[in-house]
Amino acid sequence: MFRKAIVIAGATALVLASITAVPATAATKVSNGVACKKSGATTKVSGSTYRCAKNPIIKNSKLTWLSADCLNTAATYANGVKALPKIKDATDATVAKLDQDIAKQILEKEKANILIPEYQAKITVINTALVPLKADTVNLVKNKATIDKYNAAIRSYEAAIKAYTTVGKQNDRSEKAKGQAVSQYENSKMDVQTTLSMAKLICAKGF
Repeated sequence: MFRKAIVIAGATALVLASITAVPATAATKVSNGVACKKSGATTKVSGSTYRCAKNPIIKNSKLTWLSADCLNTAATYANGVKALPKIKDATDATVAKLDQDIAKQILEKEKANILIPEYQAKITVINTALVPLKADTVNLVKNKATIDKYNAAIRSYEAAIKAYTTVGKQNDRSEKAKGQAVSQYENSKMDVQTTLSMAKLICAKGF
């Protein structure tokens, strides 16, 4: 009987020892989503810094511990959202201006498609007329004024052809610039959504 009492007493002592072995200061481990009381308070856990704040990507959130990476990514997302309307306005203005340019360039391009063949045909006619004039070596001095006039006409038509050809290239550049402007805005929207996804992941409770 005495021995049994000793065994019971020993077991009780072990249970008490195991209870008192838990530190009195033990608390919930700090991580994203763990409640905190003092806004702006900071602490470090395993080298990572946490701040007591409201989760910026959750509406009506309460004070919780949030990692510095969470807050930084959330801030990047917020700045991106704030910048989107300005990017949209700038994109719309750029596209509107380019559309005006493109409309003018299309008309010029249509005009060029008509005039370039005409100018090329005139150059051919003039070159045909120049052949006998240049071949008439006896009257070269006499024909010089006419030859110079024809050559000047050829240069004028060639310059016009070059100018109209440039219109086509300008139109291509404008179309490309318009596509780039639209893509830039779409990429900005995608970046914002990607940042939001990252923020949700990094700010996940317990992370």
